[in-house]
Amino acid sequence: MPAITVGLPAALTAPRPAHDVACEAATIVEALRALVAQAPHLEQRIFYGDRLLVVVTLNGKHLPPAQVKDTELAAGDRLDILMPVAGG
Repeated sequence: MPAITVGLPAALTAPRPAHDVACEAATIVEALRALVAQAPHLEQRIFYGDRLLVVVTLNGKHLPPAQVKDTELAAGDRLDILMPVAGG
């Protein structure tokens, strides 16, 4: 499996600062599950059952939720997790 980096924003890690996590995964969902295995307290902020609660970028490019499930990763890829924003 490729070694990748997952960037976590302060909005997700508070009160700790934003930081990166290294993991190995073949797909984005595998990477997010590997992240949750390393930091179980994040599971309820990232997943609601099988539903994704965050926005994901791959190498700086936003991925629609439908693409997250099937997107494969390569060595050196960077995922960034962003919290969704809603407004009115």
